[in-house]
Amino acid sequence: MANDNLMEMKPQRNTNITWEDSESIVLVIERTSKIDRFVQKVFKRPKANKVKLDEVGSFVWSKCDGSNTVFDISQQMENRFGEKVNPVIERLVQYIKILRDNKFITLE
Repeated sequence: MANDNLMEMKPQRNTNITWEDSESIVLVIERTSKIDRFVQKVFKRPKANKVKLDEVGSFVWSKCDGSNTVFDISQQMENRFGEKVNPVIERLVQYIKILRDNKFITLE
């Protein structure tokens, strides 16, 4: 997927993932497949994994509501964080790809 096309897409959070919103967002990923249940039982692993997002990741996650394009989010990041997030487009594209590859979001 070319970055040009990606910038026009709208990220949408996976509705199967819940999150806790305190100082930063914590994603709660339920593990419900047969292999997950086996691993949970044998190795006494939790039924859900938690992923704590940093300040920038939490901001991006909050914008992945299906109404903002990736370009819109990049502009909002620059407005909110300034130089701290430069190079903003490269960082955001990489992060969006990670979220998509882990099925945390879809791109529409």
